[in-house]
Amino acid sequence: MLSVAEYGRIYKADVDESLPDGNLRLTKKHFTALLTLLDHDDDDSPNYAPVFTYLRPKGVEQLRVQNFVGVVRLADGVQIEVLPKISKRLEHEHARKLLVKMLIELSDSPFFEGTAADLEAHDMPIFELLLRCYLEQVTTLVKKGIARTYVAREDNLVFLRGKLQMTEHIRRNSYNAARVFCEFDEYDADRPINRLIKGALCIVSKLSRDAGNQQRCRELLFWFDNVPSTTDPRVDFQRMRRDRLVQHYAPAMPLCKLILYQLNPLTQQGENQVVSMLFPMEKVFEAFVAAKLPRQLVSWRISAQATGKALIDDHLKRRMFNLKPDLLFTRSQQHVIADTKWKLVNQTVRSDKYGISQADIYQLFGYTKKYLRNQQQREVLLIYPASDTFTEPLAPFWYRKGNEVLYVVPYDLNSETLILPTESLLTEDVHQVAQFS
Repeated sequence: MLSVAEYGRIYKADVDESLPDGNLRLTKKHFTALLTLLDHDDDDSPNYAPVFTYLRPKGVEQLRVQNFVGVVRLADGVQIEVLPKISKRLEHEHARKLLVKMLIELSDSPFFEGTAADLEAHDMPIFELLLRCYLEQVTTLVKKGIARTYVAREDNLVFLRGKLQMTEHIRRNSYNAARVFCEFDEYDADRPINRLIKGALCIVSKLSRDAGNQQRCRELLFWFDNVPSTTDPRVDFQRMRRDRLVQHYAPAMPLCKLILYQLNPLTQQGENQVVSMLFPMEKVFEAFVAAKLPRQLVSWRISAQATGKALIDDHLKRRMFNLKPDLLFTRSQQHVIADTKWKLVNQTVRSDKYGISQADIYQLFGYTKKYLRNQQQREVLLIYPASDTFTEPLAPFWYRKGNEVLYVVPYDLNSETLILPTESLLTEDVHQVAQFS
């Protein structure tokens, strides 16, 4: 198991080795296998974002990881974890636990509550932890019962069952009175949703290197022994009926789909088979902050990805350039706007504007004019992860001195706390909670 940090570099070397600074060395074989991910990138998609960029400074090949986190698995079982980095030195175990804790809050997360405890208890790589989550979900649905349905079948039987198919019976059995050709309905587990579950189990059995996962997978495959594995997941997902008999399958299906589509080595040709499960870190951070803030700011209603305002109110009687702040805080008639940014801020380097993008400042300025124009006190926030270079809010940025302000504040991922300045409208609520507790 190897690790590399987001924005880390992957070098071609003689050995596989994770470096303390978050970079990674790979042998020529593994480096070449990783290059196949560049070929699979869908650069025709409007939402395309490359996972790696290929560099060749001074003729030396290397890859630079972009702002993605997750796991990549190579054909020979080597697993590369891409971890979030919030300090100069990458602390691998801490970063892994932090990543799983954050991934749990994604709307389409492959993990669930309790996964972080499993990670600590079993010291599993994230990839094996993902497979374990699927096996646990399938174990739960097996305990509640494998769904069956009536399936139409035809067969040449020794006794009459269902309906006699006379034409076919005469064709097959004119010289064999011991057989009858019948059409009948059989109460069987061979239905699309079970074929999908079986197909994902077969993939898990090929990918997992953990003894506990392999044992659990063999036990579950026994329960689905009479169900054929899916040969075309897309067709079976289309044919899948969501009736009351399969309601208990719902928790397992997102992971089943992820395994069949993204972690399926059978879809690749050649020896450099690479499967990956990667998430954009901006979205992970945004989802985590949005999920945790209601516990801290209990008297504010928090809306994620608010809509309703546009930068241009009227162009040929149409609005244009919609404004969608990450977070909208509402209490009575008061509103506060916030955007989350996954980037390291350095509170000591004022000459470089602390590492803050000017575009982000402009973006928040637009929110103040459109979302907060009816308020006397207008407040917007830029939320960055707390780090060893960003431990407290920066001095306020005044768009207009007195009533129009931008606060740049850190979010502490370890304590799950937004660190606010004392002048913020949100701080009053934090003080009340502290006094109550």
